[in-house]
Amino acid sequence: MGRALGGAASGQRDLAAARGGWRARAYRRSSRCRRPRPGAQAGRHAYRVAASAALRSAAEVISSYAALATRNTEFHADRVFDPRAIAAMRASLVPMATPWLAVHAAARERGLRVLTADRVEAEGIDPRQVLVIAYDWTPDAERLIARGARPAVLVSFEPPVIAWWLYYHLEEVSARFPHTFLFEGARDRVARTTWFHPLYFPQPCPPPRPTGRPWSHRRFLAMINSNKALPRGRELARWLDRPRELSVRREIAGLRYRPIARDRYRARLRAIAAFAEHDDFDLYGEGWQNRHPAVEPALHAAAQRAYRGTVEDKLKLLAGYRFALVYENTRFSGYISEKLFDCFFARCIPIYSGAPDIAQYVPPATFIDVRQFPSFPELERFLRNITEEDAKRYVDAAHTFLISPAFESWCAERFARDVVDALVQTAEE
Repeated sequence: MGRALGGAASGQRDLAAARGGWRARAYRRSSRCRRPRPGAQAGRHAYRVAASAALRSAAEVISSYAALATRNTEFHADRVFDPRAIAAMRASLVPMATPWLAVHAAARERGLRVLTADRVEAEGIDPRQVLVIAYDWTPDAERLIARGARPAVLVSFEPPVIAWWLYYHLEEVSARFPHTFLFEGARDRVARTTWFHPLYFPQPCPPPRPTGRPWSHRRFLAMINSNKALPRGRELARWLDRPRELSVRREIAGLRYRPIARDRYRARLRAIAAFAEHDDFDLYGEGWQNRHPAVEPALHAAAQRAYRGTVEDKLKLLAGYRFALVYENTRFSGYISEKLFDCFFARCIPIYSGAPDIAQYVPPATFIDVRQFPSFPELERFLRNITEEDAKRYVDAAHTFLISPAFESWCAERFARDVVDALVQTAEE
């Protein structure tokens, strides 16, 4: 295990009882946490009680630090805890960065200082006082732990198709951490010695106030996505400009753990090509001016016809459209990204393709499921026949969901509270 690791760099039972249908199903999924160790009590309520009791020993906790170890250099030097620095980051990084603002604030209230891993050595902090939050598995995390820091939390906002090395080695990596926060699809792959916390992609709470133009003044359809292909084999190596061995390792990993290979890039391109024939479909995002290897010229040409540039304010843009295509990077249980919620916030109806169990997390009345249509022409006919009254039902259902107790599981503050509870419990052990 050491060689493999070194080679690469909630108490919500009462609330759930009051819910029915999809809400109860979603709770039952989230409450089945793995036991952290043989003989320990399972269940989020028991865990919260234990974490609260740990706070009584404040002296030890106050003297502790928590270091966020991440590969993304834009997060380093504590920039991920600075709202102004986050605002200046690439748009694709902002959803990954903003939850750590809430973690930083929640930890400070509990006597823990959270900093980025690079600051530990820079400030001369004794690693033995440090708890490690590993955002994926990184060289920084490994170095800190080797110097005496305590592994506490493993977390990733990425699915297997992106963070493939982590998911391929997940059992051995998660065995080093008392707490693991990942999407539901990873539950059966983590070590039985870690406490599994089902991850809900953190969202702002309260949600942004509804915005948008009148229905009659909105354009038909939009998609906001970066052009991120994941070619295979030699093409992957050329695309990444890295040694071929990396592409081979990823290929083998995808054969042994299929979610790593379930890239939905081509499905997204097919949707773009189907709607690009019409002048009222607009494509936005980074990288569409470039054609990646293994992408047919016809698909690239279709994307070019619809491409309208990059986006500075996603909500403001989506507020000018009736519908938006929401294609996740992969199909993975529980992996529901910010793209869906951006539509809700902008009162734009999402056309969703992604998590196979989406209806267990989000009310089906709030979105249009691509799987219900055998072809894109049939989907288009359905969309063009939706009246303003029909649209209002979708938008109102989304608004009701956003202001309901069910949305609490998605709140960044909820994520922060759970992470800090895990840190405090680890510090007390």
